[in-house]
Amino acid sequence: MLGEIMDTKNHYTNGFTLMEMLVVLALVGVLAVIALPSFAQQIKQGRVTSNANQLHSVYKFARSEAAKRNEQINLVVVGKQWRVKMGAEVLSVFEPSHDSITISNLSDLTINSMGSTSNIQFQIQGADDTTDNYSLCIYISGQSKLVKGALCS
Repeated sequence: MLGEIMDTKNHYTNGFTLMEMLVVLALVGVLAVIALPSFAQQIKQGRVTSNANQLHSVYKFARSEAAKRNEQINLVVVGKQWRVKMGAEVLSVFEPSHDSITISNLSDLTINSMGSTSNIQFQIQGADDTTDNYSLCIYISGQSKLVKGALCS
């Protein structure tokens, strides 16, 4: 019977043979090799999606702070960071979480106390063409939306 070995006294003991173990390990190895590229792609897409959501959240935070405090809020680009500032005070910071993420057209932005700002669009992209990109669309009214793989309309 599979998995049973006869000992010297004609009794069967439960266990696996070396050959059975090697076959199972070979099958697990083949399945891992097949699944690995898909898993790597999923990680890349997750990075892009996560950074797009974080950028959008930082913008929404800045807009809500402008309305709550009845003050102008500035979003200032410093290197790869986008800082939410009220005067000299930094309220929040966005920075891409991985070197493979790029934000195109990231620029300084001012949100007035009513939540209005400039009409602008940012592109959030991965390092290669295998991931879906996002656009953060910010309208003059201050409203915003995150669009997957498309330009703002």
